[in-house]
Amino acid sequence: MVRESKSAHSTPTFCVRKPNGKWRLVHAYNKLNNATVPAQTPIPRKDVLLNNMAGCELYSALDLVDGYYQILMRESDIPLTAVSTPSGMLWEWLVIPQGLSNTPATFNRLVKQLFRPLRA
Repeated sequence: MVRESKSAHSTPTFCVRKPNGKWRLVHAYNKLNNATVPAQTPIPRKDVLLNNMAGCELYSALDLVDGYYQILMRESDIPLTAVSTPSGMLWEWLVIPQGLSNTPATFNRLVKQLFRPLRA
């Protein structure tokens, strides 16, 4: 998921405690997100999804926990994801990390493409 990096870019990494007491790894991609052109892939609205489900006889649910980690980064963008650790190591993501501003839209677009053949 990551490899050691020699990137000129770096963002700090730290941990925050979640409400359940466990820890979450966080990358401060603020500067990269501010320089990112927002994706134009709309996230579906809940009311539209519910209307589309009306009259269906079969329902299913998928748990897409850590689904972002299934999407490979474009090779040219990998150095932009470099994160520094408190120990001084520098790592870069090979898959889309959480915290990038376009990650939700990219994930949504790819899931829609994947399931398009199954739509009624």
